[in-house]
Amino acid sequence: MGIDAAGHMRKISTDPDNLTCEALWETRLTENCRNRLTAEQAIQHWVGQPEDPRCGGVPAGATVQQANSIHALWDQLNPEGPPLGEGPLIQDNVFPDGTSTGPERLWSAAYVSNPPTYAGETATPVHFLEVTKNGEVVGFLWASPTEQAAGYLPLRYAGLEGINGRGLWLARLSNCFAEGRHPVDAIRYCRRFPYDEYSGWIEPDAPEGVAPSLAELREAADE
Repeated sequence: MGIDAAGHMRKISTDPDNLTCEALWETRLTENCRNRLTAEQAIQHWVGQPEDPRCGGVPAGATVQQANSIHALWDQLNPEGPPLGEGPLIQDNVFPDGTSTGPERLWSAAYVSNPPTYAGETATPVHFLEVTKNGEVVGFLWASPTEQAAGYLPLRYAGLEGINGRGLWLARLSNCFAEGRHPVDAIRYCRRFPYDEYSGWIEPDAPEGVAPSLAELREAADE
């Protein structure tokens, strides 16, 4: 019997930072697993869904392809190298990311370009809301009141706790952009999302702050 496994494999030339996209797709596939989808159903679930601003998505009409092994899939994505390498120790013919070393079929689908969204830079003052996880502030969701600009800033001291949720917050902002929401209205709209173990949430009573500039808010996030 084949192992029911799914995961994310990056294309080196297009992955923005070797972390954000990995965390985003891991979160999505974990959610699919909780909903008792099989591995193939999990990746097909994302066909035609709104794209993430940085990590793209699976285009409508995409068809499932097959690779003979995880190494063959890596070589297909990264023909210029480097090779995948041996990686860490393997137990029960399964890599730590859940993919199998055996002859089981590996399901894959291609990511596409990013959709339009708010600008990621502005010289104006910005409104912001704190994003918390497990009671700790891990990032800022910010927006310009005068320009079409909004985004998410992870706090440096929060480490991966702040970075892991970045993809989901940016995807939510992208959806707000597509709906024609003003940037400040977009971050206020994000208050309605429930707590998520990966991206956290905006607490119901979180005050809305105003920073003199995005540069100063970024400095605060980097402290």
